[in-house]
Amino acid sequence: MPHVAFKTNFRKTYRTVRRPYEKERLDQELKLCGEYGLRCKREIWRVQYLLSKVRKAARTLLTLDAKDPKRLFETPPLIRRLKRYGVLSEEENSLDDILKLTTQIFLERRLQTKVYKLGLAKSVHHARVLIRQRHIRVGKQLVNVPSFLVRTDSEKHIDLALTSPYGLGRPGRVARKRAQQKAAASGEGGDEEDV
Repeated sequence: MPHVAFKTNFRKTYRTVRRPYEKERLDQELKLCGEYGLRCKREIWRVQYLLSKVRKAARTLLTLDAKDPKRLFETPPLIRRLKRYGVLSEEENSLDDILKLTTQIFLERRLQTKVYKLGLAKSVHHARVLIRQRHIRVGKQLVNVPSFLVRTDSEKHIDLALTSPYGLGRPGRVARKRAQQKAAASGEGGDEEDV
């Protein structure tokens, strides 16, 4: 048996629901899937899991005394991280504000939603296709993950990729073929005029 130096145990990034057939929740999830152009319910559950971890951290810090060194040490970084991702606004500075967060706030920060809101795509579904087909970059980095959480400072740097035919890249396969056919047709038309 070969020795594996770095074995990583990848843990689950989502948690399934306790009651799978709750009508109210099913309707709500379907609405979110359509509104944000999600592929499956698991994408919602993943965001809910992330939110639950953040809220749990805030809850445990709230149970501590206000002057507790652990609370004083861990609260500012948590709030700073959430502000960096644009989940909390500049005015929101308390742990209570973290407990008010919703799934929609996190879904609004996805690259797929941002691409659509910036007008680079005709719909959220079109935005997802553009991202997966490597037409979108954030800053200089080409990103092909629709669930990429956009930070507030990199939000203004979302643009079409330099290699993309929609941007400054060379035309796509079909466009090149049509241009070639057009050139060939105009070349034949020019020969007939000479005769």
